[in-house]
Amino acid sequence: MPQTTALSDAAQALLRRHVEHGELPVNDSNRELHRELARAGLMVAVHTFTGGREQFYRFTREGWDFARSMSTD
Repeated sequence: MPQTTALSDAAQALLRRHVEHGELPVNDSNRELHRELARAGLMVAVHTFTGGREQFYRFTREGWDFARSMSTD
């Protein structure tokens, strides 16, 4: 089970944006928030040959379940 109780408000807001809009671009302004979500087990970084490390982040199964439960509250 992911450790979600320690998520910052900004990370929770980013998680909600992912639910509402799907995949979001990762850049220096939100990279640390994505890393916070990854440390919590809710997302995982995806690396590409052309884009490099942390090109985008995807939900884990637990992350998707948690994010959907947030949107129904």
